[in-house]
Amino acid sequence: MNLKYAFAFIAFLFLTACSKNENDLVVVKDQKIQAGVAITFDDNYVDEWYDAAQVLEKYNWKATFFVSQFNTLSSKELNKLKILKDRGNEIGGHGWIHLKASPFEKNNGKANYLETEIFPMINSMNQKSFEIHSFAYPYGSRDSLTDTILLNEFNIIRGTTYGNEPPHLQRCYFDNQSRVLFGLGIDNNYAQYSIPYFLSLLEYAKANNKVVVFYAHKPVLKSKSKSKYETEYKTLIAICKYIQDNDMKFYTVSDLYLKERNKK
Repeated sequence: MNLKYAFAFIAFLFLTACSKNENDLVVVKDQKIQAGVAITFDDNYVDEWYDAAQVLEKYNWKATFFVSQFNTLSSKELNKLKILKDRGNEIGGHGWIHLKASPFEKNNGKANYLETEIFPMINSMNQKSFEIHSFAYPYGSRDSLTDTILLNEFNIIRGTTYGNEPPHLQRCYFDNQSRVLFGLGIDNNYAQYSIPYFLSLLEYAKANNKVVVFYAHKPVLKSKSKSKYETEYKTLIAICKYIQDNDMKFYTVSDLYLKERNKK
């Protein structure tokens, strides 16, 4: 083959390969996701989580349970956590001590934060066969630096958002790209607590092909007045029923991680 034409042929192959890779990236970026909800729970209310899961099982639901102070769990609680995992739920991390990440890191540095709050949690959970890929900030305390630190340790992380803005102004939607999520609290004591409001967010998500991210703490049948960090069953049932009735989808937090979705 003439040397001139050989170089031209090689150049053509190179450009074709580059073009294919670019197209692949576009497909990933524009990948559609079915409208739905990612329900998450924080802290270590394992018994209450397990009981709620039995009630919500008929909706074919799944959720993400972010566990804090893992070393305090009993063998019975660990067994229930494993059952939840085996049923398709995700177990994530919520801190070894449950520290406010942003002020602790600013006062003590990156290395101390990781050694105090993150690495002991990861190691302890791994030893009990809970390999974790996601993390939720205690108290929602975060900043861009802590995000950068934690995204080196986890695939996806969750902060918090508040308020009862109109659905199109809310921040509690997965944007199909970011590895930092913002969940809206659905506990009874939050100012934005309203089942009709939560359903309006799901309605907006369905109309605009989005995923709502909610977070709760302790599921209870009936919340006591002024009790903090409790979510009544009726709230969870209303959300799950809406998802089921409207052909929407339940997600774990790691389901929303782009690379995981590309494997499916």
